Amino acid sequence: MRHLIGIGVLVTMALVLRFWLGTPLALDIQVHDVYWVVPLSIIGFWFLIGSACFWFLIVAWTSIRRHF
Repeated sequence: MRHLIGIGVLVTMALVLRFWLGTPLALDIQVHDVYWVVPLSIIGFWFLIGSACFWFLIVAWTSIRRHF
């Protein structure tokens, strides 16, 4: 149960970071001669969502192995 609460907290933090925290900071990425400007809130959002998904996969894997 504590793992699901932790995953929920990560997802909630990601959504708060993405939609409610309006930060003007951005990361400039140059690919060949094209510049991509990616806001740091987007990078943080996808990092937190990815962490929550990875955590869920580990919890699901251990739960499946424990019951079979």
